[in-house]
Amino acid sequence: MANVSAVISNIRNIMRQDRGISGDAQRLEQLGWMLFLKIMDDKDQELEVIKDNYVSVIPEKFQWRNWATNPEGITGDELINFIDSNELANKGLFLSLREIKSTTNPKRAMIVKEVFDGTNNYMKSGYEMRKVINKLNEIDFTKSEDKHVFGNIYESILQELRDAGNKGEYYTPRAVTQLMTMMTDPKLGEKVLDPAAGTGGFLSAAIDHVRDAYVKTVDDEAILQNSITGWELKPVAYVLGLTNLILHEIDVPDYHYIDSLKKEYNSIGKKDQVDVILANPPFGASIADGVETNFPATYRCKESADLFVILMLQLLKPSGRCAIVLPDGSITGDGIKARIREKLLTDCNLHTIIRLPQSTFFPALVYTNLLFFEKGSPTNEIWYYEHKLPIGQKSYSKTKPIQFNEFEPIINWWHNREENAFSWKVNIEQLTNFDLDVKNPNEVISKLESSDKIYETYSKINSNTHFLISEIVEEIFIETNKTVDKIIDENINVFKNQESVNHFRLGILRDGIKGNLTTKWRELNPKTASANGLFKSIKAEKNKLIEIGKIKKGKALPAIKSNEIPYEIPPTWTWCRLGDIIELVMGQSPDGDTYNKNGVGMPFYQGKTEFGAIYPTKVSVWCTEPKRISQPNDILISVRAPVGDVNISDKSYSIGRGLSIMRIINSTINHFFLFYYFDCVKRDWNEKGSFFGAINRDVIENKLFALPPIEEQNEIVRKVELLMNKCNQLSQEIEQLKKHEKDLLKAMFNETFETNAEIIQE
Repeated sequence: MANVSAVISNIRNIMRQDRGISGDAQRLEQLGWMLFLKIMDDKDQELEVIKDNYVSVIPEKFQWRNWATNPEGITGDELINFIDSNELANKGLFLSLREIKSTTNPKRAMIVKEVFDGTNNYMKSGYEMRKVINKLNEIDFTKSEDKHVFGNIYESILQELRDAGNKGEYYTPRAVTQLMTMMTDPKLGEKVLDPAAGTGGFLSAAIDHVRDAYVKTVDDEAILQNSITGWELKPVAYVLGLTNLILHEIDVPDYHYIDSLKKEYNSIGKKDQVDVILANPPFGASIADGVETNFPATYRCKESADLFVILMLQLLKPSGRCAIVLPDGSITGDGIKARIREKLLTDCNLHTIIRLPQSTFFPALVYTNLLFFEKGSPTNEIWYYEHKLPIGQKSYSKTKPIQFNEFEPIINWWHNREENAFSWKVNIEQLTNFDLDVKNPNEVISKLESSDKIYETYSKINSNTHFLISEIVEEIFIETNKTVDKIIDENINVFKNQESVNHFRLGILRDGIKGNLTTKWRELNPKTASANGLFKSIKAEKNKLIEIGKIKKGKALPAIKSNEIPYEIPPTWTWCRLGDIIELVMGQSPDGDTYNKNGVGMPFYQGKTEFGAIYPTKVSVWCTEPKRISQPNDILISVRAPVGDVNISDKSYSIGRGLSIMRIINSTINHFFLFYYFDCVKRDWNEKGSFFGAINRDVIENKLFALPPIEEQNEIVRKVELLMNKCNQLSQEIEQLKKHEKDLLKAMFNETFETNAEIIQE
């Protein structure tokens, strides 16, 4: 048996030697697709033995066993070309698997396609890559011993993912997922969903729970195989989550690369509803413009966690059970937040809230709560349990995370509830404005230590905000600016507000599409080929598609004049027009027969299908020809929504010609990069006040587009996502900072007044 821990450690060290790997986030993405491909092939070989006539969906040439298992196999430039080649006559592994199809096993083929649609190969050295491959081959995933050991190593990989780029939303401590799953008790045959699945922690916990408690026969296992569903938007987390489920013996995971919040609320019917939801929805995360319009007007907001609550209420069957993680910011507050809580308490029996210490999701210092509820009857009373840190431990950390055995008192209390120093009961009538932030009335608070403790936490959060602001500013203020430097050194509080975070986000997008975020990257990668060759190949491919009738020929686009160019771009980039690299499919309402036959039209738009999805979500959209639907990497736009909003789900918009699709011609354009570009264009149009009628085919196709080489596109997407996640964390930290400022002042004044009162009495 391989020393799996040592293997992963060696792989990490090898990847650090490769000039294409920049930081932990890229290393984890690289490791993710390689693990997936190896584990997929190991599983295929198992199924070839077990099942008659089973054939892998992966072409023989690209099956791990045929190119990776020989330690003396292809290496160097030959290996990199085998992976990355975009030549039509000699397609590489990535391009081939992005185009994979199978008539015998379409679901399994779609899994492979989705993985490689959203993943990149960052390694530049075929020699280093061969070393990584040979190390991975030391692990045999068909052996239960290696598989079991790797399960533990996988946990450490997820912890690294949590720390890489501050992507805390991907990782929930295993102890928390185990507790929530145990207390919710999903049973055999019940449909289990995590709509914010990340790396699949809740789903793997549910699989283990059901398998251990209820699966007794082969037929039982077959039922389990079809009972677990997950949705995840982030590509790295998606690949790792998918791999996690395959490691947990799910042959064809029902695990989808989609944005749950794009699911049209009114389209969710009985067939979509599930028995159990287990989730840690991202909180403080930014959502795409217009996403909230998928939801009823009374609940529309910009906080992702709150929208997830409304979504999950709709996704639950009557009598369905749910356990979710929510921050303090979602269980208190007025306005929309209060209305969402009112709906939760009216539609469901919220029977238990477990309050967790602030450092549970380290490094994020956010107070969190575990909410357990059942749909179908209103809440009458809520039990609270406050989980405390172990005696002598000041906080959870990377080296001292929360452990499952700490929950033993909660487990013992669960079925025999009594009030004590850690638990209390609240009648629904005692709540003010449905506020669930109810403090423990039984807790004995040390008055002498409270302000010190609050200040200690406040200082940590303050330091975190300083660090995050400095990192973000360093990236988006490229040129030396003495004023900015002075503010950072002396008045950094100027940036500690949500308005600054919004400016940061816009600055990141603008720097990304201009190449400012990748200045250092270009210095480290001077041999990157110019985008001129890429542009020529895209145009050639488009002309070929026009010749064979797959694309309609449009107007000839004018040559680019020097006075049109809005800004200077790096020398390896090239200017083109959007119409050169995309197919613009302008919307058209279905004809009368289609209306009558399929019940399309406005009722179709208002809730019988899924709309408003930005790639890579699969959506059914009537566009141009009634039977033509969008592809996974399309970017949907509305030219009749106010100023070409990228989202089209608001019911006030029209389904007619206003609905359009930007379809990328060539897979060597990263659709995320194009989206970031178009998002900036849309903001520019907004500022100029363009409205209905101003954004048409000519405007979009003639728009100038700065095309970078594909390697730099991938790097820009990585940097933008990394910085956007830092903005999300900064947003959370700023809210926590405000809360602790208030608590600190309150504690200090309370202690001061109490002390003065004692002095007066004496």
